[in-house]
Amino acid sequence: MNIKRSKRWNGEIASLTPEYLKEVAGRMESYGDRVRFALNGTGAEPEYQVINAFEKKMAFDSRHHLLRTEEEAFSDVNATRILSLEQVRNLIAHAGTHAAGAARTVRKSSVRSAAGKPVTAARKMEENIDALKYAYFKEHSATLPEEIKAYSQEITQLMKTGLSAEEAFNRILAEHF
Repeated sequence: MNIKRSKRWNGEIASLTPEYLKEVAGRMESYGDRVRFALNGTGAEPEYQVINAFEKKMAFDSRHHLLRTEEEAFSDVNATRILSLEQVRNLIAHAGTHAAGAARTVRKSSVRSAAGKPVTAARKMEENIDALKYAYFKEHSATLPEEIKAYSQEITQLMKTGLSAEEAFNRILAEHF
């Protein structure tokens, strides 16, 4: 008797194929700038939820069709951390290099991020800056111009120099608006 079992996604974001991630990025460009993947799926590729700047969420199945789902399917315990469009594009650009590097190196027990990469001090700092920047944007989105999103990289650089999110946003507003 032959039993055919479908491969289930292992929860490693780095294991997602570039083709799949390109489709996810396409949905993000249309519907929102952030995404999180469901960990409780049954297929080789997960369901995902696209989130826009106004916290509106749209879920898609593994074939990229709109999905009506319960909010708990994407709760903190059932989903990956939230990734930006830039992070998804970075995963697409570096697809395959993680798997090849992992095969050559001996794995040590260390803290790893949702993407399977070691969590370094620099990565933690970037994640903290992204979180602070997003929290400020979310809180003040009604008063900020929509075009400020184009200056996200500059805001991050200013925050890396020690400015608070408020100071960085205000400097960009003063310079460009």
